Amino acid sequence: MVLKLFSVLTIIATLSLSQYSYRTEHLGVAQRAGENNTFRASLLKDGRVLHTIERTLPFDVPYPSTYVNEETGSIVLCFIFDGFVEMYDATGDKIWEQNFFKEREPNYERTIGVALGKTTVAFLTSDVYLPNAKVHLFAVNGAKQWERELPHPMGYEIAMSPDEKTIVAGSYLVSGNTVRKSASLFTSAGIQTGDIDILFRKAVFSDDNRLLALISERELVTVSMETKKEIGRIAKQREKTIFTDVCWNGNSFVVQESEVVFHREKRYYYASPSFTWYSTDMVKQAERQLDNITYQRSQLVPSTQGVEFRYDLQKIILQQ
Repeated sequence: MVLKLFSVLTIIATLSLSQYSYRTEHLGVAQRAGENNTFRASLLKDGRVLHTIERTLPFDVPYPSTYVNEETGSIVLCFIFDGFVEMYDATGDKIWEQNFFKEREPNYERTIGVALGKTTVAFLTSDVYLPNAKVHLFAVNGAKQWERELPHPMGYEIAMSPDEKTIVAGSYLVSGNTVRKSASLFTSAGIQTGDIDILFRKAVFSDDNRLLALISERELVTVSMETKKEIGRIAKQREKTIFTDVCWNGNSFVVQESEVVFHREKRYYYASPSFTWYSTDMVKQAERQLDNITYQRSQLVPSTQGVEFRYDLQKIILQQ
């Protein structure tokens, strides 16, 4: 799904047939000055393309990241190299754009993370030449709400609760053999309410927004949204795996571990995923492993039947 197939790379993100989803296409094999690649992002609903945004990019400019709100159809294109973002509505009209590193040179060592809600959008920015990563909150119409500095210079991930009342943003600093890491919690008004010791790769809020689960490659932390404190921590269960996803499933959560397999062409993929169910107080409830499965991308999605394990263009229903 993320493999480059000659001159065309297509990534499909399917959220639900009744909600918005998107498809991106990377066209071209430009390798030198004067050659260009083409990027396309298409918004879909019920599997039907509503509109397509197309950009022509010089050979040395990375493709943008794409973020879509599954309920509103809003789209954010994020050009990390040049340091700016573009916001589109569900009709494909550009609403606004923002350059976070205006008058600075393009840079591969920077971060622009996006958490896109229905009414607000939060950005996590960092640049290797700047002292602190920052969180910026905007209304979806482009009106800036606030900006806050994080403890460390490099940003990592950002997430927003479904009710848009909480933002969690990660930052880190590498100093010798030590990595200082932080997951900072903010209210929608920009007030910092907590700081968790984890460099998280994904954050998911429980259905009632009372709990937050944060995973790194090796650890999972649960956080009480009432106290803004860590209430549980577990490590990965297997030697050759990393945590790759987590989702809530009623009064429990499911965490996925996957083996990482490196291809001779220096690409990698995942294999043999395992799934562990835990109660909210971190008691193990069930385990399941799927052998002989390889994939480029996957996603755990709660459903009425259990938990859907979506990988590439397939899915499996997981039950305890």
